Amino acid sequence: MKLTERDSRMLEAVHAFDGVLGDYQIRRLFFTGERQARLRLSLLFQHGYLAKPSRMQRAGLPCMVYWLAKRGAAHVAGLHGQTLREFAYRREPRWAQIAHDLGVNDFRMDVMEACAENQDISLEQWIPEGEFWAHPDKVEYKQANGTKSRRLVRPDGFFVIRKGKQQSRLLLEIDCATEDNPRFAREKVRPGVAYLRSAAYKQRFGYQSGRWLVVTTGERRLRNMKRQTELAVGKDAQVFWFTIADKITPQNVLTAPIWLRGGDERPSALLPNSHRIFGL
Repeated sequence: MKLTERDSRMLEAVHAFDGVLGDYQIRRLFFTGERQARLRLSLLFQHGYLAKPSRMQRAGLPCMVYWLAKRGAAHVAGLHGQTLREFAYRREPRWAQIAHDLGVNDFRMDVMEACAENQDISLEQWIPEGEFWAHPDKVEYKQANGTKSRRLVRPDGFFVIRKGKQQSRLLLEIDCATEDNPRFAREKVRPGVAYLRSAAYKQRFGYQSGRWLVVTTGERRLRNMKRQTELAVGKDAQVFWFTIADKITPQNVLTAPIWLRGGDERPSALLPNSHRIFGL
């Protein structure tokens, strides 16, 4: 099999999207027709460039997913000027988190398309979750009872959007309704606020401005999470912006009022009203 330029870009994309892409996501990125995509993915699988789940594994998944097989990893490693032994890549999906990982990919693609469709907006950087798992930051913060806690902070992604002279630094949290609200406040909200103010954050990114974007599953859960956030951190809830996954499209994710900011009751758009948080 002779790899085409598109094949190489597909393999690179699988790696760049934290190692796993759904079949529909690969079609979205690289194909206009379903049949063409299916045939090409089949060839890449048959020749050892991509791996996919067994029939038994597939039964519990929302869609067919692909990740790099050894030959595909070697190809991408070569593109990065590395040997396969040097190259760090995901050898298998996190089976219990596939729905979550697909949700992160969907959001990232919506942002990419939004920027591609608007000449005034650009996606300057995207750091995937895997980078934070490999090199996490630790923060210290106070719990509701005043005791000090420490926690590793691992957002589902960090990205920078530029509109004119303004930059928005955004940290992503995809919520698949697996955590109760008190746990969300304890394990995400308090550490999230502390992270934006921490020396670790400034050392990593060079700034201490940012917003957390929380994408959840429904209106009731959004309201509960927003309320718990406001109770947990008061005015600092303003750094958390909430929306529902089903509302998001490339046309509205950045510029339409589909987000509820902590402390506010009226929906807002992420842009062009981006601004620096905490006045730093």
